[in-house]
Amino acid sequence: MPGTTRWRLFAGCLFFFLAGMQTALADSSDPYPAFTATYDASANGIGIGTVRVSLTHEGNHEYLYRQESESTGIAALFGNKDSTQESRWRYRNRHIQVLEYRSRRRGGDDDDNEHLEFDWKTHRVKNTGAGKHWEIPFPDGAVDRLVMQLAMLFDLRAGKTELRYQVPRQGRIKIYTFALAGEETLELESGRYRTLKLVRTNDDKDKSWVWSAPELNHFPVRFLKHKKSGIKIELVLRKLEFLPGSHDPGVEPVDHPPQ
Repeated sequence: MPGTTRWRLFAGCLFFFLAGMQTALADSSDPYPAFTATYDASANGIGIGTVRVSLTHEGNHEYLYRQESESTGIAALFGNKDSTQESRWRYRNRHIQVLEYRSRRRGGDDDDNEHLEFDWKTHRVKNTGAGKHWEIPFPDGAVDRLVMQLAMLFDLRAGKTELRYQVPRQGRIKIYTFALAGEETLELESGRYRTLKLVRTNDDKDKSWVWSAPELNHFPVRFLKHKKSGIKIELVLRKLEFLPGSHDPGVEPVDHPPQ
């Protein structure tokens, strides 16, 4: 598998997933508790890196959702660079409104170095990142490719079982659809979880699933993406910490160091 392809699968694997159910929030004004989490990533069973995600409350109903991907082992030997994605957004009328999205990877292509700015007065989004710049109108409810993870969680928490998202990508609006596929109990190094399973339903090439644990405030504990080429990218939760004062009573942080 070429290094660039492997890295894009690894760095973008969180893009497609999140699941959840109804829960009490730590603060009625916040849509979800602030957290930090770490996943171990593998390709066909071989470790290729670490993914760290975090949600920070910035004040004035604005939030920063961040993902950092770091290659290790065989992936690092291919010269793959670390990457970051950030989504700055606000919560209005029980909906996410993206303000700005950035992706960065040194040596990456245009898609790896995108900068989107959303204007909710004109309902237009523009890309001023690497490569060709573009500007297009966007519909109500549009999200970026990173914060879509949280939008899924909020929708499932509200009881939805069929999900649909409109995401500005490469000068057009791309549609992503998902559905709840059932429940499953997982035995992981970090614990044993009763999970909800979500599947993407409108991708003819690849198959994607996520497993989320209601007992961890519905946080996702495992991701799996099966490429048509036969490559299987997997993320497994290693550590989750809801920040002090932000997690629900009875929901304890998970801290399982690598063996």
